[in-house]
Amino acid sequence: MLSESHPAAPTGRDALRSIRSSAIFGTLLTSGPLARTELAQRTGYSPSTVTGIVQELSDAGYLRVVGQQQSTGGRRRTLIELNKSAVTAAVVGFRGPRVWCTVIDLEGSQLDSTDHDFDPQNPVGSIAEAVMSLHERAGIPPVHVVVALPGVVASDGSLALSPAFGPVAHLRLADELEAATGLRTTVENDVNLIAMGERASGAGNGVDDLVLIHVAEGIGATIIANGEVLDGASRSAGEIGFLPQGLETGPHGDRGEFEKRWTASGIQEEADRRGLPLPHDKTIQRLCSSGATAGRDLLADVIRAWAFAAVVCVCVVNPSRVIFSGDAVALGVDARQLLRDRVQDAAPSQTEVVFAELGEAAILHGAIAKVMQAPAVLFSGSVG
Repeated sequence: MLSESHPAAPTGRDALRSIRSSAIFGTLLTSGPLARTELAQRTGYSPSTVTGIVQELSDAGYLRVVGQQQSTGGRRRTLIELNKSAVTAAVVGFRGPRVWCTVIDLEGSQLDSTDHDFDPQNPVGSIAEAVMSLHERAGIPPVHVVVALPGVVASDGSLALSPAFGPVAHLRLADELEAATGLRTTVENDVNLIAMGERASGAGNGVDDLVLIHVAEGIGATIIANGEVLDGASRSAGEIGFLPQGLETGPHGDRGEFEKRWTASGIQEEADRRGLPLPHDKTIQRLCSSGATAGRDLLADVIRAWAFAAVVCVCVVNPSRVIFSGDAVALGVDARQLLRDRVQDAAPSQTEVVFAELGEAAILHGAIAKVMQAPAVLFSGSVG
């Protein structure tokens, strides 16, 4: 007999129908368009069950007919697919002291956006405010929230290596946001989402083994192996900002010495020391166009450092492609080629070196790729 503290799994008619609806929703999202008979085969449900659920989902606007399967002698079967424009998600990211939120549908269309001040003392409230401001005015309210985190989501769901979140960096952000908004929430490292987006629709399209190196306020890498993001034991794989500057190692804080030195802010500080002040915006473009000897020397050092990070990744995981994104995309034609040459000359295996194509939209494409890994949660988007 089950104790009261361990209730049985839901077996009521409504609960079972919800489970079956989610399964059909997820199957069509990942494998559609399909005929009803194929849906029955893939889900294991009876044809009559599938027909009833398909009708309900069609009436709600989630499904649509897209044609008929070519006949092999019998009756032609009607093909059904998910109406991706009928399902939306809210994607949250951070830009300096601001938090932004964009509502997208599963086709990738941007439907609405906003940005607010981000309070590191109240991160949950700041994010929830941005999400709910869009939710309240949306024609199709988002059913899921994806947060692009500048940091690490540890194995237990807490945040780590996220200085933007100040003294509350170890909170379980997904749980807190679900409680605040009532919406299912996924929190993922922002560079991972950029890499997933570039693989889905950009410079990594169709490549199963790649490394993306992102240079922004920090430096991070995402490793995709056999088509899957490599997380590591504590989900901090790819934290190349902590690469040592030499053979000696030492303790670290929230930021590594490599990251401090070779991001745009670190490059600006080094330029100041060399008597070559650079603007806070378009730092890399101005460095590439500098005709001064100090500018050329510093650019060579930057390329050498970024190439070093790439070669370390190539030595360890042997990707077929390395993608540079973020500030590295601002390199000029000659500087890009020099970076390619340095990586390819030093790497022990043949590796293609390219540059990201999607810009800020990569996070949005990555968010879609992320939620499609567990599509059933989109159908049952609310919490509780």
